[in-house]
Amino acid sequence: MPRRGYRKGVTDGKEPLPHFVRTRLSANDFKRFCDEADVRASGHSDLARAVLVAHLNKQRAELARPRSASNELVREFRRIGNNLNQLARQANLGLVAVSAEEIARCIAGLNALAARL
Repeated sequence: MPRRGYRKGVTDGKEPLPHFVRTRLSANDFKRFCDEADVRASGHSDLARAVLVAHLNKQRAELARPRSASNELVREFRRIGNNLNQLARQANLGLVAVSAEEIARCIAGLNALAARL
């Protein structure tokens, strides 16, 4: 029986990781390492494992992207795009008196903002 109980079609595909690697870091390096793990929303061991495995495979490390203000900007662009889509749908149905030039200006403004990212 699987570790977390029987669930049809679901397997516990985790590979056991029985070996440990220990290292010592200066206080400054450890703080920087912890900060990097926090920014990437990753644990210390996950971050270290990803870097070490990538190095052993002679590849770039596939790390989680750092959280940044760009995520907030993308979310805001989605909101603006949804609102613009709703306005375009209502304009096509004739419910809102919006000219094609006004919609084109809004789209050009959004494209200009997106280009600055």
